[in-house]
Order: sequence, then C-alpha cells, then structure tokens
Amino acid sequence: MTLEVSNLWKSLCAEQFANTDDAFLETFRRPGGANNRLAAWDPLDKTSRYFKFLLYAAAERQPARFFELYRALGNVALGQPVAVTLHSCAINIDYFLSIDEFLFLESAADLRSVRSVVEIGAGFGRTCHTLLALCGGGQLKQYTIVDLPQILALSRRALAKLIPQHFNKVRFVDATKESDWKGLIADLAINIDSFQEMPPAAIDSYMKRVIANCRHFYVKNPIAKYEPKTIGLDTVDGEKLQDVLSLGYCRDVIDIFDDSALAKARLAYLEAYRPASGWRLIADRPAEMFPYYHHAIYSGSEHE
Repeated sequence: MTLEVSNLWKSLCAEQFANTDDAFLETFRRPGGANNRLAAWDPLDKTSRYFKFLLYAAAERQPARFFELYRALGNVALGQPVAVTLHSCAINIDYFLSIDEFLFLESAADLRSVRSVVEIGAGFGRTCHTLLALCGGGQLKQYTIVDLPQILALSRRALAKLIPQHFNKVRFVDATKESDWKGLIADLAINIDSFQEMPPAAIDSYMKRVIANCRHFYVKNPIAKYEPKTIGLDTVDGEKLQDVLSLGYCRDVIDIFDDSALAKARLAYLEAYRPASGWRLIADRPAEMFPYYHHAIYSGSEHE
C-alpha cells in the first residue's frame, strides 16, 4: 500500500527539497530558508503571529492588579489596535505598556501626592489617558503635554474621546515654541520613547528649562542604538541611519540581544538621563517586553 501524501507536501518537496546538497545545507536555516517548513516559522514572517504571541506571553505573566487597572481604563480600542484576550481584557500593546509603566511608577513613588504632570512627547496620549483614568479622581488635577503641533492635534482629539470626564485637566503646549514651555513646573515630568528621537541639544533644553523645575522625572527610553541588520533590515538609507544614530543621549551601537551588552549600556543610560548631579535615582528596571528600554525615576534633592 502506498502512503498518501498531501498536495501541500508534494509541492514543497518538488519546490524546496528536490536538492539537499552542500549548498542547501549551508543556508537552509537562514530567514527565508526551507527550514521554516520543517520547524519554527520564519523569523521574517509577514503575519502578526509573532507579535501576538509575544504580547500574549507577556500579558500572561502579569499579576491580577494589572488586569484590574487595565479594566479601569475604559475605552482602549480607539484606532482599532491589534489585541489579544486574557481575563476578558482585550490587551493591546499601547495600553499594555501604559499599565506596565503605571505599575513601575506606583511601586517607586507616591502617586497620591502627584498633583501635576508635564509629559514631553505624548504620542496620541496613552500615558495621559492612563494616569488621569487611574488618578484623576484624586489629587492629579493638571496634565500638560508638550509636543509637535501635528501630534497635539491627534492627542487633543483622541483624549477628548478617551477621557471626556478629565479632558478639562489637559493642557496642550506647542514644542516648537520654547517660550510656551520654558519654565513649566510640575510634580512629575515624563518622557517615554521620544528623547531617543531628539537632538541632544533639544534634550538639554528640556532638562534645564522644564525637568529641573519638577520634583520627579520619569524616563523610559532605549539604552542604546542598534544596527538595522540585527532585526533583519538589510537595506537602509545610509543618510537616514546616520541621522537616527545621532539622536538621543544614548548613542552607542550595541547588540540589543546580548545580555552583557545590555547590562553595560543600562549603567550608562542611568547616568546619561540623570537631570543633574544633585538628582537621586529612586528606582529603575528593564522594560517588560523590550529589555533595551529601561524605566528610571529620579528625584531632585532641592525638591525633597
């Protein structure tokens, strides 16, 4: 009796495994190679399955409080994000990160004493949404966002829908007009994933003219740069790459998938983003999903 073979494997054998010579053996496990039909999926899979498995696995590790807080956010589906479902919560990456950030802040500082926040570079406003949804009923009375005019237009519209009950507490400030944000004062200054995209001189200005006036500074940014080829980007515009590598305070190029390189870069990061010599590091830890990002919160000694 002849074993019946599926049409799928008849086709694969003819197209990919007809010749398993030495040249085949040298490369068959590279991205795009034939091994993606024998074992793991291809590292350069064009679907969202790796992303969703990563998000699902990270969400599975979270404590009960994570889901309690996530539910308290209300609407997290604006913009139709990709989501996975755990404990009846539709978890998307933006608000997964927001709750991870909130849990870090909650463990490191007394959020009940935070009456005002200034965030430099807020994107569509997920952090503002999170802090006002979870703390807006208490002491938190004012949230200032400093961003580019085009992004402010987005965050203004998004937050009006996401937190209408707290929208009157949000102030939107044009980052291109230094006179509008110079001298801002708040209990907590925040920068998440945007100092890495600014020229060092621009960060210096925010440090001296905004963050220096605040009681605490929370930063979460990449601890280094990396070569595009390490994530499968082989064709990158050289001029654009050099521009990216010149931005932020942490510009060393490392292998972000090497624990020893990450450990060394974290030490440099913690010093680089200390606002001034008198500021004390209160707490820090690597980010949950992407360990080349790092949480850190500092306190200014003159504000203690």
